[in-house]
Amino acid sequence: MNSPRHPGTELRYPIPNDRGPGTADEQIEARGFEVWIRRHPAGGRPAEWLQNIRRFRAEVFYDQGRRPGFRAAQGEYADPQDLDLGAFHLTAHLDTTDEIVACVRLAPPGLAAGFQARRHLGGQAYAELLAELGAANAPVFEAGRLVVASGMQGRGLGGRMVAAMVATARALGASLVVCTSGTGHRQDVLFGRLGFHPCPGTDRYSTHYQDTVRVLAHRVSEGAYEFEAVTSKLRRGLDDLPRAEVARIPL
Repeated sequence: MNSPRHPGTELRYPIPNDRGPGTADEQIEARGFEVWIRRHPAGGRPAEWLQNIRRFRAEVFYDQGRRPGFRAAQGEYADPQDLDLGAFHLTAHLDTTDEIVACVRLAPPGLAAGFQARRHLGGQAYAELLAELGAANAPVFEAGRLVVASGMQGRGLGGRMVAAMVATARALGASLVVCTSGTGHRQDVLFGRLGFHPCPGTDRYSTHYQDTVRVLAHRVSEGAYEFEAVTSKLRRGLDDLPRAEVARIPL
């Protein structure tokens, strides 16, 4: 059962009702959407576009007060994470507007010291896990912060974002992608449908997320054919990133 909405916490990120006729599913199919890929510099102040992503994530995570840690005392939604800096950020946009309807983060190997899976398990246990997976010396990326706007949940957009993220990892040369996932709302099942496998012994309860969190891993070579077409699109878009702030790929 949903918690009662707190005064002043009206969501900014459900899909507005003025988008015309049709369900959200039909709007995705009829109008399509774009995935925007941006990489934030490793240093410096967070760019405005990253701040917008952080607010979007925090408001959805807050979920009408279920996770109070994502709302500051002043009423602002906040999800600042050091791992955002230097990472790739994929956002989904309907009608090619600036409005975010979903997002996911992909952190490259250079940020491994800050991976959430490493913090979740501890450095030694994380190193042992990579060794068990045969990836001790492999290029390992980490997926994180998969978030879908409340009005779009349960309609397949999350799966598309995971597929786009895996394809991006493939295009960047990843061997393994790890992630942490909550289990209370079967978020881990979504990852499982796209090739992520739970790592035994990694379940830990998180008071911050009010959920049991586990580590999952995906060998990028497994099921690669499923992502071949989107990988080709994303690779072309990624080639533009050094020259443009954002690569926009219709999916």
